[in-house]
Amino acid sequence: MSKHSKIMAEQLIKEIGGAENIEALENCMTRVRITVIESAKVHIENIKKMENVLGVIFESDYLQVIVGPGKAQTVTTQMKEILEIDTRDEAMIRKENANRANNVWYKLILKRIASIFVPIIPAFIACGLIVTIYESTYVYYPGFKETSFGVIMGTVAYSIFSILPIIVGFNTAKEFGGTPVLGAIIGFILSSGGLAGAEIFSVTIVPGRGGVISVLIIVYVATLLEKNLRKRIPNSLDLFLTPFLTISVMTVVGLAVFQPLGGIISESIGSMVSFIIYQVPYLAGIASLIYLPLVVSGMHHGLIAVNTQLVQDFGVTYLLPVTAMAGAGQVGASIGVYIKTKSKRLKRTIKNGLPVGMLGIGEPLLWGVTIPLGKPFLASCLGGAIGGSAMAMMGVAAKVPELGGIPLGFITTGFPLYFVGLLIAYTSGFFLCILLGFEDPID
Repeated sequence: MSKHSKIMAEQLIKEIGGAENIEALENCMTRVRITVIESAKVHIENIKKMENVLGVIFESDYLQVIVGPGKAQTVTTQMKEILEIDTRDEAMIRKENANRANNVWYKLILKRIASIFVPIIPAFIACGLIVTIYESTYVYYPGFKETSFGVIMGTVAYSIFSILPIIVGFNTAKEFGGTPVLGAIIGFILSSGGLAGAEIFSVTIVPGRGGVISVLIIVYVATLLEKNLRKRIPNSLDLFLTPFLTISVMTVVGLAVFQPLGGIISESIGSMVSFIIYQVPYLAGIASLIYLPLVVSGMHHGLIAVNTQLVQDFGVTYLLPVTAMAGAGQVGASIGVYIKTKSKRLKRTIKNGLPVGMLGIGEPLLWGVTIPLGKPFLASCLGGAIGGSAMAMMGVAAKVPELGGIPLGFITTGFPLYFVGLLIAYTSGFFLCILLGFEDPID
């Protein structure tokens, strides 16, 4: 831990009102998240002026200090060491804080869906990169697929997609309070090739229909069933009857009712995205236009499931490169602000936020620059929309369901074209910011 992180941690504790005013403490990728006891004791303006603070969000008793990736964890760890906080029960505290800070049912559902898919992202990135290398290799060396190394690489490249229903089933059950291994078993059953052509209540089974959407729905219902069974079945029989009834009932009901329903939802999403990309790609920018407002509201989490389903169905998602341009538009707008502003504090915020923004982590620029200034936020959305439409018109697709910025370009179907779209979004956001202007803050 750096000495600077310790100094920042000590200063934060002081400006929050001291150790006695902190109820809970945690961090995400870019923010230090603090639940305070008395809001009046928090010196918000002083925190905003602290070096390396990129933005501050304060709602009721819930304080979020945006410091960027890496710093968020080191500063939080230092604060915990100073405060001697026991972190064993923080998972429960985190849920309670989230409920208090943003107790809107649909946002909470989307965040829980994100919690199911976020742990899978590293595997998607790793396998996606290997897929890109593998496919590039056999294009230039046709016999590569038949070599021993080619067989091994191909197996590794597509491994995540083979076991995805099992992982999603496991994570869904875990997230909603069920037994994870039962969720994994249900995920396997739904995708089992051995069921192909079988019928249940006159419904022909199509293994894997509806993909992760079907798994999400069925395992969620299975979790509700399991919880209710545990309340009613005597303890002496619970170990045997509850898992038996959960698996048995949900296999039948899932295959007969919920998997066809998930299939309809999945196929509708695929058809809509395909129609826009192939018929009216210039309208795809609408998705980029509304993406940053979705981030502000927390509703962007639901797109992880949509992109995952698209990758599972088609091998790629055209939606992700389009929405990724929203962050690129914000980078361009922030550069415009940097050039025009006379505020040293704002320049410092932008200087710290731009590198991570270009890597696809836009929160520091969002909360530290564009949202507070207003018009640059509009320029970001419009610039992203122009870049998103360009990306769709060029037909660029991603092989992973969640990534952004420059890194995403290396896992797309159109490596050079992606960076053309990125440049268009940067440039559009920049010039729109210059055109719209903004009220320069006084330090």
